[in-house]
Amino acid sequence: MGLGHDLQSITELEAARALREPDVFFTAAELAHFERAANPEQSLAAGFSAKEALFKALPAVDGWFWTDAELVHDARHAPRFRFHGTLAAHVAREGLQVAVSLSHSGGFVSTVVLVTRAPSP
Repeated sequence: MGLGHDLQSITELEAARALREPDVFFTAAELAHFERAANPEQSLAAGFSAKEALFKALPAVDGWFWTDAELVHDARHAPRFRFHGTLAAHVAREGLQVAVSLSHSGGFVSTVVLVTRAPSP
C-alpha cells in the first residue's frame, strides 16, 4: 500500500512552459483537457500535483515516463489515472489499484493518491 500527497501553488507553474510540451510531462490529451478547463492554469497545476502524489505513493519503478500516467476524468469529472507503457505493466503485474482525489482552494491544489492491492478474484 502507498499513500502520496502533494500541495502545489497554482502561480508557481505559470512560468513553467516546458510543462506544456506534448509527450514530455503530459500527454496531448491531458494538455487539451487543461486548455478546455474554465481555469487552465489551475487544471495544469492539478495534473502536475496528481502525478507528483502518484509517484510518492508508488514503490520505485524503473524505466517509466511521466506520460505513462495519464490523468483522465469520468463522466462526473472525477479524476483517475490511465496507465501506459512500463507503468501499466507494473500496475498490472503487481495487481495494484490507484485512487486519486484533487482539491483546489486559495491558489493551491492538493492531491492525495492511494495505491492498494486489488482484491483477489
